[in-house]
Amino acid sequence: MDYHRQFRQAAIAQGIPADEIDTFAGFLRFAIWTRTHGEGTPVGQRGGLPRLPAGTAWPLSEDGEPLPFVASFDCAALPRVDDLPLPTDGTLLFFLHHEDAHETYDVTAEQGHARVLHVPAGVETVTAEVPEYSDMTFSNMELEFVTRAYDLYASVTADLPDWLDESGPEQHLGRHLTHLPQLRALAGKLWPENGTPEVMLGGHSMHIGELATDAIHTTPETRIADERLSAAAPDGWAAGLEEETLRVMSEWVPLAQFVPEDVYIGRFLIRRDDLAAGRYDRAMSYTAFTE
Repeated sequence: MDYHRQFRQAAIAQGIPADEIDTFAGFLRFAIWTRTHGEGTPVGQRGGLPRLPAGTAWPLSEDGEPLPFVASFDCAALPRVDDLPLPTDGTLLFFLHHEDAHETYDVTAEQGHARVLHVPAGVETVTAEVPEYSDMTFSNMELEFVTRAYDLYASVTADLPDWLDESGPEQHLGRHLTHLPQLRALAGKLWPENGTPEVMLGGHSMHIGELATDAIHTTPETRIADERLSAAAPDGWAAGLEEETLRVMSEWVPLAQFVPEDVYIGRFLIRRDDLAAGRYDRAMSYTAFTE
């Protein structure tokens, strides 16, 4: 479904100028929210044991330890949303040891503690057996390696960057949106939020509360933008961070985001061209600690 077209038509019907609608639509993304309750057919599973191709071993970290299973999704059952070319069949599976990933403090090293798998349709799969794992897998002893399995149900939600709010549109990259409150209200009315997601596919990156500039929060995209600008102009890059962040946002999309533990955020981002080409092994983990 073309949700952007639906939004534009509704905004035009309210008499909002086309140029403002187009500008706002550039920030508007649509996310698939999955929760443990909902209507219709389940689209995935949170926790429990994954179904892996017959004969495939449980994914291991670079240290040779089994990676905790987060969730899996039946791609054919997921709703289709704008600008998120997920596979149309098969299963996506996510594995992450959030503590080990974060404690590397290095994006490259972090990838050794995270894995995204796509199992094509038609491949024989079996429910994986519980692998041998250490009782010290997590420093938080209340966490279990294999958690209870829950079915996940999907809905589509409009998603905007947190820094685009009614308090000061003049601060945000020079975009003066006179009808910003009306545009935000319309998006919320057409695609209302309902609680919080277990796993969110697409949308905008969750942030940790820290500000990268006076107007935008720290996200994986600001980190990528920071690295690019620092390499190109180490003595004078700060003024262009917001603009460069927008360029990064046009190139990358959050594939999956979730909360593995109250003080952590698990995030897998992938370049849009890699997603479109089915190169899921190139998804990047950006685990965050929120305290």
